[in-house]
Amino acid sequence: MTPERPGCPTCEKAVPADGGFRPFCSSRCKMVDLGRWFQGKYFVPGESAFALDPEEFEEHVRRLEDNERAKQAEDGGDPEPDA
Repeated sequence: MTPERPGCPTCEKAVPADGGFRPFCSSRCKMVDLGRWFQGKYFVPGESAFALDPEEFEEHVRRLEDNERAKQAEDGGDPEPDA
């Protein structure tokens, strides 16, 4: 007995195993879901990046960029050239 596949998160219809829109059943359902994210109906809990003051936000971005450069150096890769 095969376990039952979950349905499309938007319309709950069956999702074909070889469907190109997985986990959605269609392009339409995928776009409906994206629209819900844009409208704020879905969200990831936590502090909003928009709640930070601009200087604090820039510091977070600098820290992320520094961490990425350090990781690339550890991996032996060339960091991206500054534009």
